[in-house]
Amino acid sequence: LLMLEAPADKIAGETFNVGQENLTIAEIAAVVRDVVARELPDRSPVEIETTPSDDPRSYHINSDKIRRRLDFRSRRRIDDAVRDLCAAFRDGRLPNSFEDDRYYNVRTMKTLRAA
Repeated sequence: LLMLEAPADKIAGETFNVGQENLTIAEIAAVVRDVVARELPDRSPVEIETTPSDDPRSYHINSDKIRRRLDFRSRRRIDDAVRDLCAAFRDGRLPNSFEDDRYYNVRTMKTLRAA
C-alpha cells in the first residue's frame, strides 16, 4: 500500500530492497526447518540438503534506501513469513502448490513469454 500511494518522483524507475534480516540461504533453511517443526508437528521433519557449488555469489541486502525515501521499516521477520505459509498450507489456501505454475516464477515467466 505504501508503494501504491508513494509519490511517483520518489519511486519511479527505482528498485527497493525490503527486509529486516540478512541471512544466508543455510540460515533461512534452518529457520524454515525449525518453524515448520513447531507449526506442523505431524509433518515429517524438514531435511536440509546442501550441494557443492562453484557459484561465488554472495548477497547482502540493504534496506536503507526505502527507509530514507519512504520512512519504511519492516516489522516482520522471516520466521513470521514461514509461520504464515504453514498456516496457509494447513488451511488449504495453497491448492496444488507443487503443480500450479503460479507458484513458480520461472514457469510463470515461460508461460507468459509463450502467450
